[in-house]
Amino acid sequence: MALGDSYVLNSGNADVLFYHPALLARATGFGGSLQRWGSASSAASMSGAFEFLGGALGIGLRTLQYSTKSEDELHAPIGQGHHFRSGGDRGYERTVSIGYGLELSGALSAGLAVDLLETRFESLQQNIMLIDFGISADLGPIGVGLTAHDIGNKPFHDILDEPFEDFGPRPSRIVLGAGAYGQQVGIFDVGLAANAGLDGQDSLTYGAGAEIGYYPVRGRTFVLRIGLQDVPQKSEMSSFTTGFAVWLDDLILEWAFRPVSSAPERGSHRFGVSWR
Repeated sequence: MALGDSYVLNSGNADVLFYHPALLARATGFGGSLQRWGSASSAASMSGAFEFLGGALGIGLRTLQYSTKSEDELHAPIGQGHHFRSGGDRGYERTVSIGYGLELSGALSAGLAVDLLETRFESLQQNIMLIDFGISADLGPIGVGLTAHDIGNKPFHDILDEPFEDFGPRPSRIVLGAGAYGQQVGIFDVGLAANAGLDGQDSLTYGAGAEIGYYPVRGRTFVLRIGLQDVPQKSEMSSFTTGFAVWLDDLILEWAFRPVSSAPERGSHRFGVSWR
């Protein structure tokens, strides 16, 4: 989030399951995060990755709870605005993800993730399965990944004309990401990340970010992050994001923030903890 929703492709954390499953081939550890959009809406995620049959298996859980009575779509998570329109009841999404990544060669990997999604919207509830598929490669110090997200019929598309639209089984987003992690520049470690993609309406999406790490003592690193991301027109969300992290040997503590002009907490906060 702090990097404009761009993933640093060679960082090797388990939550890569949600961004580029091909990178699971090198992922380890486990972690979780919690994000808030005011008092009535929040999102949480947990993920873990471990070696399995010559590759790596990733398991993840995500939840999103929202209330249309207290917040409007201008404050919604990007891509979730349809849940926050006025007049509805409290709803939620719950997703269990299982993914597998495998190195095909020294520089090329492929990955697949299956998402089992339960969605409740007003009085309706639906369970569906979606698939993410992608490939990744190392181009020198830069990691590159191409992933198609949410392949399969989307929730409620065959029940409601609004607010959902029927795009059939086509991906909800195809994203190309690139990034480099831990490049030493003097006394600092520098990381860069960027992404560009097409959503279900063939609209271009993009984001980019940079992080600077300083380690006064070995095993103790302090990281500052800043990012830029496209946001919907007339949105009260800022295009700029920021964040901070502390690495304590294998333990990582993180915080990210996106300003929202009229939000009660002045924006959306996300907190994370992981073990490498």
